[in-house]
Formats: sequence, C-alpha cells, structure tokens
Amino acid sequence: MVDGKEKEIIKDDDEKLNGLRKELGEKAYNAVVAALTEINQYNPSGRYVTSELWNYKAGRRATLQEGVQFLLNHWRRKKEMFS
Repeated sequence: MVDGKEKEIIKDDDEKLNGLRKELGEKAYNAVVAALTEINQYNPSGRYVTSELWNYKAGRRATLQEGVQFLLNHWRRKKEMFS
C-alpha cells in the first residue's frame, strides 16, 4: 500500500524479467517494466490492453479538450465534403 492505494511491485528476482535483461539488455527490461506498470495503472483488475488517445506532435497523452477539438475538426471536414 502506497498513499492508501495498492501498488504493484516488480520483483527483482523474477525469472522471466531477469532472463530478458540478460538476453536483450537494460533498455528492453525497462520497456517491459514500464508497459506492465502502465497496464496495471489503467486496468488493475485484468491486465488487458486499453486504448489511449495520444498527441503525437507533443509526444504525450492527449487531454480531453484536445480529443474533443480533434473530433469537432474531423466532423467539420467531413460535413464540408458532403455539403
């Protein structure tokens, strides 16, 4: 428990992760640990992948406002095409 919330801890002695680290190096290990952490952050009950809106220009998750703005702009372009 951290700050009143359950938090997943990656074991240092995990066979698969240590094997990955030995075979492919630290970068691959860190990428897998980051992916596991993010999956658990968004879906702690099932570890299945969820979609996320991404702002590629800024290199980060998109805000709700950015998502709505994108949808409105897309809708307006489509509307103009068929008008």
